[in-house]
Amino acid sequence: MSDLSALEAHFPRLVPEILAFWGSPTCFEQLQALLMDSRGGRQGFPADVYSDLSCLLTLVPRPKGPYDIWNDAVAADKAP
Repeated sequence: MSDLSALEAHFPRLVPEILAFWGSPTCFEQLQALLMDSRGGRQGFPADVYSDLSCLLTLVPRPKGPYDIWNDAVAADKAP
């Protein structure tokens, strides 16, 4: 059994790319861009790779702003 994650095993070229933008102000958007098909006609990642990328996305602070849907959802959950 390999010690590599599914992302590392199946898409090793993405690892240096992710490391390059990790911690930057655009990190959240960059990870989202990997998960969403903006070019059309793409088959997408296998489920285990998608899961790895989704997990990374949960570790990154979400951008704040007037259209921050996640901030609104958290605030709604905390409301009495």
